[in-house]
Amino acid sequence: MAEAILNETLLSYVHRRNQINTMITQYQNSKTLATSETADLSEWKNAKYSNLRAQCKNIFSVSYKDSTFKYVDYTEIPEYTEEVEYIECYYEGEMEDITTWETDLDNQITTLSVELQEINSYMDSYKTMLSDNIKNDYNYSEGL
Repeated sequence: MAEAILNETLLSYVHRRNQINTMITQYQNSKTLATSETADLSEWKNAKYSNLRAQCKNIFSVSYKDSTFKYVDYTEIPEYTEEVEYIECYYEGEMEDITTWETDLDNQITTLSVELQEINSYMDSYKTMLSDNIKNDYNYSEGL
């Protein structure tokens, strides 16, 4: 009877270990997605800057260069500075969200990894107890 209980306990730990491994894999996949989103966001920022520069250079050469405004180049145009500020704020806000998400994923992975180590230790202990019980039962039956 003791072997059956130990074996059942051991199987429940195996089941939980498999669940944890699946969850860790899902969190790691989410971290990969977060890394991809970070790259996409950086790409978006660079594309916005490139488009903004091209537009403002064109506006500067057509509208401001020969007018009464005292702008030296397109970076001094108010529209340019406002749009750069918007891009920076949006980028930093999104990066903060992604960083928070990645931190949460790291914490989940760490917590599950600790639980996995505990389960592996318990499993080793139960395997030893199960083996000892089987040996004791075998030795007892030989003595009869």
